[in-house]
Amino acid sequence: MKKLFLALVILLMSSANSFPQLTDENFDYPAGDSLQQHGWVTIGTVFNNRMTVVSPGLSFPVYVNSGIGNAVTIDTNGQDVYKDFSSPKVSGNIFASFLVNVKTAKAAGDYFVSLLSSTSTTSLAARVYAKDSLGNIAFGLAKTTETVQYSPFVYSKDSTYLMILKYSINAGSANDSVSLFVYNSSQNVPSSEPLPSIGPKGGSGADLTDAGRFALRQGTSSSSPRVTVDGIFVTTSWDNTALPVELSSFNYETLKGNVTLHWTTSSEINNAGFDVERSDVNGQISNVWSKAGFISGNGTSSGSINYSFTDNNLSSGKYNYRLKQIDYNGNYEYFSLNSDVIIATPKNFFLGQNYPNPFNPSTVINYNIPQDSYVKIKLYDNTGREVLTLLNEFISAGYYTINFNVSDLASGIYFYNINAGEYTATKKMMLVR
Repeated sequence: MKKLFLALVILLMSSANSFPQLTDENFDYPAGDSLQQHGWVTIGTVFNNRMTVVSPGLSFPVYVNSGIGNAVTIDTNGQDVYKDFSSPKVSGNIFASFLVNVKTAKAAGDYFVSLLSSTSTTSLAARVYAKDSLGNIAFGLAKTTETVQYSPFVYSKDSTYLMILKYSINAGSANDSVSLFVYNSSQNVPSSEPLPSIGPKGGSGADLTDAGRFALRQGTSSSSPRVTVDGIFVTTSWDNTALPVELSSFNYETLKGNVTLHWTTSSEINNAGFDVERSDVNGQISNVWSKAGFISGNGTSSGSINYSFTDNNLSSGKYNYRLKQIDYNGNYEYFSLNSDVIIATPKNFFLGQNYPNPFNPSTVINYNIPQDSYVKIKLYDNTGREVLTLLNEFISAGYYTINFNVSDLASGIYFYNINAGEYTATKKMMLVR
C-alpha cells in the first residue's frame, strides 16, 4: 500500500510525511494464512471460521496502499480480530483509511470494521456498517451501539471503495464523534478534509478511554455483510489519503519549435517516474494523447526535487501537456498543465548550420518555414554533383529538423541547399571518417 499525496496540479498542496502513522496493513502474506499468524489478536472465543488472507488484493487509483499484497475477506459467524496501534491516542483525531469491496450484504445490516481502546476487546467504537436493498448497498456509521446513520443505497456490490473513518476524541464533557468519508474510483480525494459522507455523529454511548486498536468483525449470518478489506492505514492526519507525489509547480517555456516543461515535487513516495504526454489540439474535438518521453523519479523523498523535459522540433500550433506519474506498483495519477502551449509560426525562412560539424556519419539540420511551401533540400559533393535528396515535398509553416545518416559517402566537403518558394540558401558541412 502506498501513502499518496494528492495534488490539485497547480497550487494546493500539503506537506508530506508530517503525520504520525499508528498502524498499517497490506496483507502482504500468503493466501490462506490466518491473520493471527501475522500480528492480529483474537477477540473473545476462537471460532473455526478464522479470518484468512485471500488473493488478489484490492486496487484503487488514488490510494497509496493500493495493489500491494493480498487482502482479507470478512465473513459471518467467525473469528473477530484486532491489531494494536504503535501507541494509543488519548486526544485529537484518528483517521483510519481502508479499501472495501462488498460481496454480499443483508437487509438488517451490521458492522464489519471498528476501533477499540488499547485495553479492551469489547469497547467497539466508530463502527462501519453495510446493508442491502434490492441489490444496492448503503454504508452506515455509529459511534457505539446507538442508532446507525446510513447513506442512501447508492453503492454497488463488487466495487472497490476507499473509506476514511474519523474518530474525534473531544476534550472535557463533550461526547466523542465519528465521521465517514466514502470515495469511488472516479472521484478525487481532496487534499484537505471535506464534509463527510456520513456524520459527524456523536452519541450517548461511552467514549473510548483511548484509541489503540483497529478491529475487524464477523457478525451473525442473519445481519453481517461479506466484504473484502485491504490497504489499512491509520494516522492522525487527513494527509494520508493523498497521492504518492505532491507537485508544487508545473510550467513551461518555448524556444522556436521546442517546448521545455519544468515541474517541482515537494515530496515523493514510491515514485518510479513520469510519462510526459502531449496532445496536438489543433482542430481536435477531444484530446488524443501520445507519449513524448519519460523522466525517472526519485523513489521516496521529503525534499523538493526539480525536473525538466524538452520536447523538440514541434510544428507550429497549439499543444496540451500532462504528466502521468507512475509508482513502483503500477498505480498512476495525471497532472495537467493549466494552459495550452502555442508554437508560433516562424517570421522568416531559415536554414541552420548542421550539427555536429564535422560529423560521422549522422548529422542534424534545422530549418524554418514561415508559410506553407513546397520545400526541397539536397546534398551535393565538392564538385557540385547531387548525391542525396533530403526533402522534396509540400509542408506547412513551422520549425523543422532533418536527422540523416551518410555512412555510404566518402570523407570530404559537402554542401546542402534549400529551395522553398523564392527562398534559397546553401551551407557547407564536413564528413570525417
